[in-house]
Amino acid sequence: MIPLDEYLASKSPEFRKEVDKQYSEMAMEYSLSRLREELQMSQKELANNLNISQPAVCKIEKNAEDVKLSTLIKYVNALGGHLSLQVILPSGKGVVIPLPISP
Repeated sequence: MIPLDEYLASKSPEFRKEVDKQYSEMAMEYSLSRLREELQMSQKELANNLNISQPAVCKIEKNAEDVKLSTLIKYVNALGGHLSLQVILPSGKGVVIPLPISP
C-alpha cells in the first residue's frame, strides 16, 4: 500500500487542490457538529436557541466552509460560547481578536 503523501504527490496539482478543498470542507463540517455534540445538544435544541428551523442548522453545519462570520458568531453564541479569531502573522506571532457577542 502506498502512503497517502506519496499517492498525492503522484497526482496533478488540480487533483491535490480538490482533495485539499474537500478535506477543508469536511473538517469544518465536523468541527461545528462536534461543538454541538460536545454539549450534548441536538440540532433541534440549537435551532430553538437560534430561532431557526432544524434543517437550517443542518444546512449551516453542512455548508460550514462557506458560512458567514455573523452566522458562525450566532451559532457559537447559541451554544453558550464566544468566538474569537486567531491570526498568525508571517513572523509566526499569533494575535487573538475577540469577536462581538452578537453581530
